[in-house]
Amino acid sequence: MGKINLTVLTPDRVLISGLEADSLVLPAYGGELGVLPGHAPLVAQLKEGILKYKSGGKEEFLSVFWGFAYIEKDKAVILTEMAEMLKEISEERARQEYQRAKDAINMKGADLDLDSAQASLKKAVVRMKLAEIRKNKNI
Repeated sequence: MGKINLTVLTPDRVLISGLEADSLVLPAYGGELGVLPGHAPLVAQLKEGILKYKSGGKEEFLSVFWGFAYIEKDKAVILTEMAEMLKEISEERARQEYQRAKDAINMKGADLDLDSAQASLKKAVVRMKLAEIRKNKNI
């Protein structure tokens, strides 16, 4: 079986460039999208969530926050607003961000930017899930 040439880009940086992956799972709006080498071409809209890929027998994880995935045969390009590698996630920071977002949503004042508060809450939830994965897998 072939490999998938994986690239993950944000407006600020290149997280992964040309990594040879055996498979990947993306957080698409229609549900999780699994990709194997030779996949049919497609463009998928991504939501906040965990991108999982296997490379060299190892499973790796990173967060992605909204964007698009372009899949073509043995190539996957992920364009996302923001992404973080598992090693960049702080469980404590994620919990604090979660609490701040919940508090902001509960304030319900005139100054509340509900969309921004909900986006912050979603980011914090993904980060907490990644922190839990790291803890459970002893990464």
